Order: sequence, then structure tokens, then C-alpha cells
Amino acid sequence: MKGVLFNLLEEFIIENYGEKTFDDILDECSLTTTEPFVGPGTYPDEDLMEIVTKAAAKLGITPDQAMFAYGRYIFPKLVEAVPQFVEHHDHPKVFLKTINDVIHMEVKKMYTHAYTPEFKYFDTEEDKLIIQYSSKRKLYALMEGLIEGVADYFNYTIRRSRKIHDLNGKEVCDFSLYFIPN
Repeated sequence: MKGVLFNLLEEFIIENYGEKTFDDILDECSLTTTEPFVGPGTYPDEDLMEIVTKAAAKLGITPDQAMFAYGRYIFPKLVEAVPQFVEHHDHPKVFLKTINDVIHMEVKKMYTHAYTPEFKYFDTEEDKLIIQYSSKRKLYALMEGLIEGVADYFNYTIRRSRKIHDLNGKEVCDFSLYFIPN
């Protein structure tokens, strides 16, 4: 996993719970990585998951609740870092449909060893979109948090449900999204 995600997780915890809490969480972790996380670096997925799991336990929430909150938090941070990905869009559905073929392609250009999830889109109605998410990481709660961040950014309510199922021997998750302007 790219170091920038670790950096944003650290920022999220410190901003919301304080530096001491973050230090206490790290003290409880048995991370593979011993050096500081650097944005362009690549680190084991397990290290991020351990930090999230320890943070969730310390804060009295589930790891999924922690990942959701983290996803919602990082979306505006990502927009701040690369505003050109959203600035020409005025609807969350249109923006979301660019992630796989535009944003993830650009991420792979910037970070050659980046692993991004794959999305397939089923655009069946004007106010509905199904995103089929496929990733070995299965970060469904993070995806939901990012979707909520998109809703906040575009000033929409996005009602969502998810269905995890098998597709040709591989687990995928369908996110059914309904867009309601605020």
C-alpha cells in the first residue's frame, strides 16, 4: 500500500484524537515497517490494517467504522492534492464513473507499483449507479467512506447498499448508489 495512505491515516488520527492517541496506537502495533512511512513508498497492507484495527479497539469502534470514517476524511484531502480530477464535474455520478479509467490510470503512472481496485459500472437509471468493486484487499468500508466523502463534496445524499458475491470464483462487491441532490 502506498505511503500516502499511511500518512493520511496518521493525519486523520492526530487531527481527530490527538498525537498521544496516535503514538499509543503505534506502540500497540507490531508493524513490519520500522522506518517512517513516506508518501511514494510502498508498505505492507497488513501494517495499515493493524494500525486501523488497533485504532478501532482503542476508540471503541469496529474496524469497519474506523475505515469508513477514514475514507470519508481522506476524500477532500485527495481532492486538495489533485483537484483536476474533480473540478470539471458537477455531479457525483459523473465523477465516480471516471475513477477506474482516469484516476486509477493516473495513479499507476505516478506510482508504478500501485495496486488499485478495479471498478465496473452499471449505469441503469439517471439517479442510480452500480459500481462493482474488485480488489484483493476487500476494503469495502473504506470505499463506502470515500463514497460518503464524494457525497459531501458534491452536496448530494448518496443512499447506498452493498452486496458481496462471487463472480467467476472471485469475491466482488456491488455498491448500489442512489443520488439525491441536497
